[in-house]
Amino acid sequence: MSLQNKLKAAWLGALLLLIAASLSQGVDSKNAFGLDILFHIGIYAVLSAVPLIVLRKRFSAFIVTLAVAPLGFFFEAVHGSMTGYGFKMVDALYNNLGVTIGVVAGLIIRMKQHLAHRQDTSA
Repeated sequence: MSLQNKLKAAWLGALLLLIAASLSQGVDSKNAFGLDILFHIGIYAVLSAVPLIVLRKRFSAFIVTLAVAPLGFFFEAVHGSMTGYGFKMVDALYNNLGVTIGVVAGLIIRMKQHLAHRQDTSA
C-alpha cells in the first residue's frame, strides 16, 4: 500500500471517527483530562493536512482543506444538539486550531514534495 493510499485511509478513518464522536454522548469534557482538547486538535489537523498532501490539483486541495473549518462548526452543533451539552465555543476554537496546524503542516509537506520533485526532474 502506497503512502498516498495510507494517508487517504487515515483521512477517511479520521472523518468516520469524527462522525461517530459527534453522534455519541461520550464523556463530559471536564472529566476528559485534556484528552478532549487533543482529540479536537488532532482530528482536525489530520482532516486539513491530508488533502494538501495527497491531492495533486492545488485548487481542489485548498477547497477541501478550507471546507474542514465550517465542518467543525457543523459537527460541534450536531454534537451539542445530540448530547444535550450544547454548542461549546471552546471546542470550536480547538477545532479551528487543529485546522490551522494542519494547514501549516500540509503546506510545508506539500512544498517539500514539490521541491524534491523539482530536483529530481532537473538532475
